[in-house]
Amino acid sequence: MVTMKDIIQSPLLFLLIVIGLLYIVGFSVVYLIKAYKHCLELGMTKEDVNKVIKSSVVFSIVPSLSIVVGLFVLISVMGTLWAWWRLSVIGSLSYESMISSSVASAIGFVSSGEMLENATGQQFGVVMILMSIGMLSGFLILIPFGKKLSMSVTKTENSSDWKYVFSGVFMLCMFSVYIPVLLIGDTIQAAVMLTGLVVAVVLGIFAQKPKLRWLADFIMAFSMIAGMASSLLWTNIFS
Repeated sequence: MVTMKDIIQSPLLFLLIVIGLLYIVGFSVVYLIKAYKHCLELGMTKEDVNKVIKSSVVFSIVPSLSIVVGLFVLISVMGTLWAWWRLSVIGSLSYESMISSSVASAIGFVSSGEMLENATGQQFGVVMILMSIGMLSGFLILIPFGKKLSMSVTKTENSSDWKYVFSGVFMLCMFSVYIPVLLIGDTIQAAVMLTGLVVAVVLGIFAQKPKLRWLADFIMAFSMIAGMASSLLWTNIFS
């Protein structure tokens, strides 16, 4: 019988993921070159364009530190290959973790970590499908409605503050989905989340000071690391 470990250690899965990542990198490089040439055509100097590229690289690498931390968390649940694919392309750590935990519970495992050890290939296939379809739903909605939504936001940019209200409500709806799952599901899990929240709030307060504004780019990474470290303490207390 095919097991979950057989799939996550499969050379075929590794090959498919490498092909997918190479395609995405190639796609990005092609459009980087096109954008660079177009900027020069618009009259921008090479020095200005290079400055934009350098600053963009810095602001891309720093926030990705939290994703790297999340990668190690997800590896313990999904294995290296699938975690690598999910968080390299279109995945979200909060979504992936929630789905894996929910499916693990639905198919009879105490935790997603137990699923990694004992799940069958069919059970893991369900997890893979749910993760992929759930994330694709956003793109399927954007195909017919994306342009209209973008144009409506642009039209109201100078005449209304509703776009900020709409964005804030959307984020609150996202929090209302994830936070109850974390708080109610498990005591240790809730304690870890609250620890990360406290660290994030404290760092946010410090980041408002002129000399510590650089902290703003590291809040997510530091809060995740603090939450992970605190899990050792909470496990000893509540286990």
